[in-house]
Amino acid sequence: MADHISYRWLIVCAFSIVSPLAQAASGFNITQSDESKVTIGMDTTDVQRSLGPPERAFRYPRQPGPTWTYNVVGAPFGITKFDVDFGADGRVVSANE
Repeated sequence: MADHISYRWLIVCAFSIVSPLAQAASGFNITQSDESKVTIGMDTTDVQRSLGPPERAFRYPRQPGPTWTYNVVGAPFGITKFDVDFGADGRVVSANE
């Protein structure tokens, strides 16, 4: 019985360590109020300092710079995506859900 209980605790501890690491690896979740921290003209360092690393970074064809995508939790319809578009100079040109 004691072995069974300690095995359960081992699993619980493993999940408590692995879960935050997996979330950090895939980017940060933000709230709708966090969206207002991003303003036109910010550079990538400023955005990452304000929101953390994106869930996804992608460069669309014929776009001057990358688009960073964040998961917005607590949105009225569940998880929503918040995109931050950068220009060729690495500065925010638009940010929206």
